[in-house]
Amino acid sequence: MKNVVVRQLDPHTWQFTEKLLGEAVYCYLLEGKERSLLIDTAYGFTDIPKVISELTSKPLIVVNTHGHFDHISGNYLYDEIYLNGKDREVYRRHSQRSEIEKILSAASGNPLIRKLLLTSVRRPLSQIYSHRFPDTRNLPEDGCFELGDRKVSIIETPGHTAGSISLLDVNSGWLFSGDICGGAAVLLQFPESTSLSEYHHTISDIRKLVREGTVNRNYPAHQNAPASLEKLEVYDRLLTRMEAGRIAEDEWKKGIVSEDGISIQFDPDRVREEIK
Repeated sequence: MKNVVVRQLDPHTWQFTEKLLGEAVYCYLLEGKERSLLIDTAYGFTDIPKVISELTSKPLIVVNTHGHFDHISGNYLYDEIYLNGKDREVYRRHSQRSEIEKILSAASGNPLIRKLLLTSVRRPLSQIYSHRFPDTRNLPEDGCFELGDRKVSIIETPGHTAGSISLLDVNSGWLFSGDICGGAAVLLQFPESTSLSEYHHTISDIRKLVREGTVNRNYPAHQNAPASLEKLEVYDRLLTRMEAGRIAEDEWKKGIVSEDGISIQFDPDRVREEIK
C-alpha cells in the first residue's frame, strides 16, 4: 500500500488524500471523547486504518457520503459502514468493475482518448476490485452520530446522487459535503443524479445554514478544501439560469454551464425534459 497523505485540520480532525489519475479524493476523520468517525473510504490504496489507529484509540464509525466508487472502494478495510439506503443500488453498481469501465468509457467521445484512459486505470481498477465490497448499514434513525461531546448531524443533500448526505460537525460548524458543492464543480449528469429543482433545493438549504451561522466552513471530497462559502451563491445563480432555460447553444452541446469558477455538468436530454 502507498503511504497515507495526512493533513491535520485541528487537534481532533484530519483529512486523508488518495489519488487516481491525478484526481484527489478526501476522507475525513473526526474524533470525539468516546468515538471517532471516518467520512468516506476513498479507493483503498493506502492503509488509512493503520494511521487512524496511530491517531486515536477510540472506537471507529465509518460512513459513506454516497455510493460512488471513489468514496466506497476502501470499505473492505472496515467492519461496518453506514450509507443512505437511497444510494444502495448505486453502491451495488459501483461495486462492479464493468460498471466503472462503462462510466469511464462514456467520459470521452474520442476513441483514442477512451482507450488510453481505460489502459491507464486497468492496474488501479484491478486493485480496487480484488476486494469484496461489504454490505452497508442504514443511517441512524435519530439523524446523527454522537462521538462524545461532539455531535455530527446527518443532512440529506440530494443532487449528485439521490442518496447523497453531508455531515455537519455541530460544535465547529464544519460541513463535510461529499460531492454536493465543491469549490469548482458538481456532476449532475449521472442516471442517479436528481432533477435541477431538487438539487437547487439542496443548495438553498445549505445557504440557509450558512446565513444562520450553523455552517461556517465547507470541506468537500474533491477540489479545494475548504471550499469558499461564497461559491454557493454561484451555484444558486447557475441553477436559477438553467431552470429558466437560459442555456447557450454551446452549453447544451457540452452539457456544462459555468460561471466564476463553478461548473455544473448535466444531462441535456433530461434537463430539456425538466424545463420544457
